[in-house]
Amino acid sequence: MRFTKYLCILLVAPLGAAEDELIETEGAEERTEFTLLQISERVRGHSELIQAHKLKIQSTEAQGRQATSWQNPVVTAELGRLKDTQNNNMTYDFRVTQPIYFPGKMGKQSEIYERETEIQKVEGDDLAEQLSLEAAYYAYAFSIAELRSSQINSRIRRMSLMRTYMRAQAYASPAKIVQRNIVTNQLVAFQKSLNTSMAEAESSWQKLNVYLNQKEKVKVITPWLTDLHDIDIVNFINQVRAGNRRIKAKKLQLARIEAEVSFQKRVPLPDVSISAFYRREALENPGANQFYGGAVTVPIPVLNANRAGVEAAEKKLEAARSENKYLQREVLQLARAAHAEYMQKKKLFDNFKAEEIPALEKQMQYADRELKLGRIDLISYLELELKTHEALSSYYDTQLELVRVIAQMIYLMGDSAIYQGDLYVFQNH
Repeated sequence: MRFTKYLCILLVAPLGAAEDELIETEGAEERTEFTLLQISERVRGHSELIQAHKLKIQSTEAQGRQATSWQNPVVTAELGRLKDTQNNNMTYDFRVTQPIYFPGKMGKQSEIYERETEIQKVEGDDLAEQLSLEAAYYAYAFSIAELRSSQINSRIRRMSLMRTYMRAQAYASPAKIVQRNIVTNQLVAFQKSLNTSMAEAESSWQKLNVYLNQKEKVKVITPWLTDLHDIDIVNFINQVRAGNRRIKAKKLQLARIEAEVSFQKRVPLPDVSISAFYRREALENPGANQFYGGAVTVPIPVLNANRAGVEAAEKKLEAARSENKYLQREVLQLARAAHAEYMQKKKLFDNFKAEEIPALEKQMQYADRELKLGRIDLISYLELELKTHEALSSYYDTQLELVRVIAQMIYLMGDSAIYQGDLYVFQNH
């Protein structure tokens, strides 16, 4: 029986694992191709982090409604017996008390939650754009890594054909043997580079798939960056200063803490309690007595004037103001650094156009033919092959570096350049 039990567990376990995997990808629309716009829409519409942030906003809104709602009335009922030489009857007492906040106190409490909600909305927009831009970067990293792998495969095929051609030669002179060894060693180096590139492609795909949540690899359409413009530093900095969401969130945080200071100053103001009561004594002699009326209860803020609460809020406000000064300087310095890097990468990029890639391939095809005809030596051929590889690698590197710095510039601009699958949006403002 025990063996049968264990056997059932082993048979059911894979099914449970498969079910967990299905649940993990449930709701994820399967596609075979993604554009940058579709990636951005995918992130904004399906990211669990963004959905969680929206729920936090709803939670804060609910907390604000709860904090400013009316207090419940208090109902008191008393039952007793009046017993003396002439009476031995029951007495009844009913009292209703309604606490009322001091005027203006809940208004400030409500303002605190309103500012907090605004902060979270700005942070939510910031998170959505950050994740979208990260996904775009990994899309380019994945695409470029696959291109590198394809390029290295072409180098391996070219060297393999060259080695086969050399082995087929009838006479193997010492020079030919050395050349054959050079080609063989090159193949070993190329295979190592191919393995590295394939690992980079797999790593980039896994990072991208955090946002796409696909079961299989897909094709990502990542247009080459071309026709990039010079960006005026003054205009760019002004756009960052006006649209950066971190700066906006910090300003809203200052407003929230200012409301908190104002609320703490109102805390000791007395909340009033208004009561209405009815009392009946069923006396036998001289007869039943009835009492009714009202009362007002006002606490006197003598022992606790909330001075420490006000001081704590004021110190918190001073700290936030200091953080705001640092944040503005940090954001603007990062913007200046990103602009300088963009201009430097753009100059490198201007020296090489995507249209030159087919020309490089034709150069190598020409060199392949001439080497087989014996009209160029192997050293010249290998030098050209290496320089061609370096030119393509430099182009790929610059593309990816530009994507990274442009994504950073868009992120720093915030509301001044909202990203929706268009990496050129930063230079249209």
